[in-house]
Order: sequence, then structure tokens, then C-alpha cells
Amino acid sequence: MFTDTITLYNKVSDTEWKRTTVKGVQWSEKEEKQNNNGRISVAKYVSITFPESAYENLILKAENEEDCIVYSEVKDVITGEKGNRISDLLKKYPNSGRIKSVNNNSNRRLLKNIKVVIENG
Repeated sequence: MFTDTITLYNKVSDTEWKRTTVKGVQWSEKEEKQNNNGRISVAKYVSITFPESAYENLILKAENEEDCIVYSEVKDVITGEKGNRISDLLKKYPNSGRIKSVNNNSNRRLLKNIKVVIENG
């Protein structure tokens, strides 16, 4: 069930990014139709579930709209310079996205987890 690997990028400063590889998560893709004033569009979302053993010491926040997650382990270094920006990373890896929401379920008695939603594509 928790067999996927992701790479998390947290913005520390304008020129510094923290890269963390996390194994043992669940990556689930979802498409949803949206109606915006009569215009139908399809939004692609990914839900990543971090079981209790995988989220310790991670920074998972939606406030910083630049933090992102990439499916699988990647070694790219983000510097903020052209070619090495978060936007370049998101273009390079289609299975990636910026963190949009974080649901903390770590206070449950059973099945403690944190669920993160990223916008994909």
C-alpha cells in the first residue's frame, strides 16, 4: 500500500532549497471536472498519504506556494537561477506539483497519517 517514493522540495530562502527523499508513501492521481462560469475544465490532483513512519521531521505546509513534490527520487538541485528553478523542475517532471493542501490526521488513534494534495499539470 505504501510503496511509492517522492522527493520533497522545501524553500528555505530565495537561493536555498531543502531536498528530501521519502520512501513508503502512497501516491494517488485524480481528475476532477470543474465548472467555471459555464466553462468546463479538468483539474488534475495528486493525493500523497504519509503514514506515521514517513512524516517525522518533514516540513509539509501549504502556506509557501513554492514547496513541491516530485514522484520518485530525483537529485535535481534548485538554485533559483534560470534552468534550475522550481518551475523548470515542474516542467521536467510531469508527475510533480506544488503543495496545495495538507490534512494532518496524526492525532487519530489508529492509522495516523498526513495527506498532502498537489496540483498536477
